[in-house]
Amino acid sequence: MKHIIKTALAFSALASLAACGLRGDLERPPPIFSDPPSEEAMVPVDTTIEVASAAIDENRTYYNSMGGEIPKPAPDADVQEESMGEVSPG
Repeated sequence: MKHIIKTALAFSALASLAACGLRGDLERPPPIFSDPPSEEAMVPVDTTIEVASAAIDENRTYYNSMGGEIPKPAPDADVQEESMGEVSPG
């Protein structure tokens, strides 16, 4: 009997925590420890962003932090999606 009561209390506690902060149409609640953002900060900005890209030396081999070789990108090659479904484990 004690096991059933403990299980029911645990599920009710988890359910109340799972719904914590959810309101109506899932609006995020205001911050607790700081002031809410201004209206200007809430407006989306439509600007272009420059992305820094490093030049890739075709004659150099690049390694990741664990010593594995990083494959060079092939932007001109098409991706064959049919062969991507067959992946064998390591």
